[in-house]
Amino acid sequence: MNILHLPTSVGGNAWSLSRGERALGYASDVLVSNDTWLKYSADISLNIERKSSVGKLLTLSKTFLELRKKYSVFHFNHGSSLIHSPRNGLFQLDLPYYPDAARIFVTYNGCDIRQKDQVIKQRKIAPCHNPNCYAGVCNDGSLDNWRRIGLEKMEKYAAHIWALNPDLMHFLPEKKSSFLPYAIGGEGFSPVPISKTGRLKILHAPTDRVNKGSDLLFQAIDKLTLTHGDCFELILVEGVPNAQALDLYKAADVVVDQLMIGWYGGLAVECMLLGKPVIARIEEQDLCFIDPGMAHDLRDAVINTEPDKIYDTLCWCVENRGELARIAEAGGAYARRWHDPKYVATITTAAYEKN
Repeated sequence: MNILHLPTSVGGNAWSLSRGERALGYASDVLVSNDTWLKYSADISLNIERKSSVGKLLTLSKTFLELRKKYSVFHFNHGSSLIHSPRNGLFQLDLPYYPDAARIFVTYNGCDIRQKDQVIKQRKIAPCHNPNCYAGVCNDGSLDNWRRIGLEKMEKYAAHIWALNPDLMHFLPEKKSSFLPYAIGGEGFSPVPISKTGRLKILHAPTDRVNKGSDLLFQAIDKLTLTHGDCFELILVEGVPNAQALDLYKAADVVVDQLMIGWYGGLAVECMLLGKPVIARIEEQDLCFIDPGMAHDLRDAVINTEPDKIYDTLCWCVENRGELARIAEAGGAYARRWHDPKYVATITTAAYEKN
């Protein structure tokens, strides 16, 4: 069985999962069509961001013809196949043309399937309520429509669909979809003890401030400055490649991740593995989609907060510094158990074999 993960590097998940599959003895590669500033690893990089529109299409078409018979499993991510350009009316153009013996899978990572119109109806707390989320790209409704069209085609050809965030399960077909944990781990993730003295270093690393709820954190920080100003400092990490960012995370004493989505991101897992306690908002109603054991362990692994409780949560961290090491230990154990690439690979390869 030859496995190919493609065509994006969102969160580095495909790379880590592929390495987990290799650790289980499978031949598994990663192809990315575009390079990004995050600089995640890949086995094949097409670098089409440097090409014209015609050049992009030619490169993708040639790559498809070269690879369609080389691999037996095609695991797409971010809701995209290799040739997928909704703005140009091309929805997963290549999907019908893989060999009959090939098995197709897809992972949805987040806003590749999360739909603004539905989220606003279903949830009181969500980034979708803010028209400035990701600079307002979803506001006119076209992306929601493209997501639904793309899913309809993916559902037709995919043997199974995975969601990396539990809330995405509300948008996916129940009979052939399931939750899949982030695959994160390996070398470079040895725990770094948090400091017991000096200012508490609170770290936040948003890729999009609205999506992460950063303004809520900044408001809480302003208030915390008035009450505990000499006891903490904020470390803000933005626009930094992943490898460099990991070094910055090691200096943190507590990490604030997503405050609006209702789940944690890859950053949280990386920081847990580095021995850092993590603050995030966890949506209780979505825990029905994950393994009950994982849901049980999560309660001790993450410091759960709500938008109106962030200041109180930060106060608790400053005033109960001795408790943070215990939470960091629980978080590290949780990440090593549930996000280990080799463990996640047992889930994906079982589906590959079954289908």
